Amino acid sequence: MKDGGPVRLVAILNSFNRRELLREALPSLVGALAECPFGAAIVVFDAGSTDGSLEWLANYQEERPPTPVQVILREEGADGSLSAGVNAAARYALEKFSHLEWLFLYETDNWIGSASPVLAAAGLLESVPDLAAAGFTVKKRGGEDAGFGCPFPTVTQFILGQQLTNLLRLDAHRIRQWRATGDVRWAPCDIVYTSPLLIRRKAWEQIGGPDARSFPFCDTDVDWSWRAWRQGWRMAVIETAEVVHDNQGIASGWSVDRVVNFHRARLRLLSKHRKMSLLPVRILLLCRHLCELLLLIVASWCLNNPRQMLRKRWVLLKSALWSYER
Repeated sequence: MKDGGPVRLVAILNSFNRRELLREALPSLVGALAECPFGAAIVVFDAGSTDGSLEWLANYQEERPPTPVQVILREEGADGSLSAGVNAAARYALEKFSHLEWLFLYETDNWIGSASPVLAAAGLLESVPDLAAAGFTVKKRGGEDAGFGCPFPTVTQFILGQQLTNLLRLDAHRIRQWRATGDVRWAPCDIVYTSPLLIRRKAWEQIGGPDARSFPFCDTDVDWSWRAWRQGWRMAVIETAEVVHDNQGIASGWSVDRVVNFHRARLRLLSKHRKMSLLPVRILLLCRHLCELLLLIVASWCLNNPRQMLRKRWVLLKSALWSYER
């Protein structure tokens, strides 16, 4: 326990084979929380890393960092998904710290410069009672915007595909008006990503944690934000230059099936929240995947790795026949 008194904030960090990122992300978090005027702790959930992450964490714990770091491991046979890990760490924190007020969802590709963003988010949640959570205008290492959130997705965006949607900026966050609460400049936003995100305990208990069954990896934060909105909560983003979200090209083991996982999750998401009919959407998606495959075949002579790209697109086309469930 810190000198700041009972633990009121617990940071949740889900780690899986990203030691090189973890070595920067965790110390920056430890340093930031050590500056907070209230008690804070960190819970790291390791989903079964084999890259030396556990050994590094053990050595780091022996250094007795100023903010306590607790590591919990995935039990044998248990769900090791991103959502399941967040839920397991949150349960541990809520049971262990009776004075807990906030959960801070943090990722291995995050970096935070000081306690200022955390304190701004905590102060905002205390001042605006219908805010479920607050995120940040995250940057990449080079200073470029990393993307902190988006509007609620539409069926049209899904049918067009990620690349065309991004090109047309249909999924770009829309800040209608920045607001000021004290010294904090913030804005409401449909969806704020968990990278990182400070969540009010009351909201977490009312909404529940991520849906690990339907959204184990992709769109888990999109679904959570949508559920929050349906229960009368709002999400906020805080303007800051002290929070980084950048994986520096280091992908985790969860990224292997990213494209199929995205399509499966997005189809589930739109079916759940937009109440759409699946059959016409699946037909349009099959047409899109087929067109993409044909275009790749035509352009294969000028691609760096055409065989791999064609194989991935073929897998995606076949998966669409089964709603991406196979």
